[in-house]
Amino acid sequence: MKITVKKLLTNNKKISLLDKEILLSHVIKKSREFLFANPDFEISFWQKIKFESLLRQRQKNIPIAYLIRHKEFFGLDFFVNKNVLVPRPDTELMVATAIAEINEQGTENKNILLIDVGTGTGCIPIAIRKSVLSANPNFKMETIAIDISKKALCVAKKNAKKHNVEIEFLHGNLLEPIFQLSELRTENTEIIITANLPYITEQQFKQEPSIQKEPKLALVADNEGLALYEELLKQIKQLLLTLDFRLLTMFEIDPTQTDKIKIMIKKYLPEANIEIKKDLAGLDRLVIIT
Repeated sequence: MKITVKKLLTNNKKISLLDKEILLSHVIKKSREFLFANPDFEISFWQKIKFESLLRQRQKNIPIAYLIRHKEFFGLDFFVNKNVLVPRPDTELMVATAIAEINEQGTENKNILLIDVGTGTGCIPIAIRKSVLSANPNFKMETIAIDISKKALCVAKKNAKKHNVEIEFLHGNLLEPIFQLSELRTENTEIIITANLPYITEQQFKQEPSIQKEPKLALVADNEGLALYEELLKQIKQLLLTLDFRLLTMFEIDPTQTDKIKIMIKKYLPEANIEIKKDLAGLDRLVIIT
């Protein structure tokens, strides 16, 4: 019996039509637009077997991005696997804000050092660097990306190579690798730290099946989700004591953490200015510290 696009997309009501379209497009290496235009296109037996295997995995809440091995972020395509958090649209706010800040500082002839902490796929520094340098190829910007997971760094390096961007990757806990660098030039330099660290609680993780197939290390933190941000703030305080430079730091947070993170920032950086930006849903999402 002939196996068609229409037949496969109407089977299995437990999976959303969008998910089925994405998975079938991946299997037959055609666009979703092709599926719409060609409902009677014939699918091979082995393509059907592969598609049904992916559907079974999707029913177990395995993210679509892991199944098709890529995810779009800030208009760029990133390789992803089970060792990294899937890039989220909310995080594009951090990227856009960093790009605007860097472009503004560039008019003042300053050097920029971008440090992305907990880089995962590398999507944040790659998107920032690619955008800034495509607009101004002669821009002076060094980029460092750090992760505690060696497997995550492998993914980030693969993405940097894919997008042809020059990034120094360091393995370690938060800013510790920066303290170990033999030379860190900060003269006439603005340092921008971006950090999308684990910020959900153990309870939130248990209550949300859709994220339980992603690396827990990249999602969950103690102290109401703020333990790693507190540790990073301690390191930033130490960095400011040892070096003389202008620093801008950005954290992505859960909307419920706004008041707590403000108190925490003032504890370690009492002179800091704090700005909160909202995401597209109108929820507090980005903390900017200057």
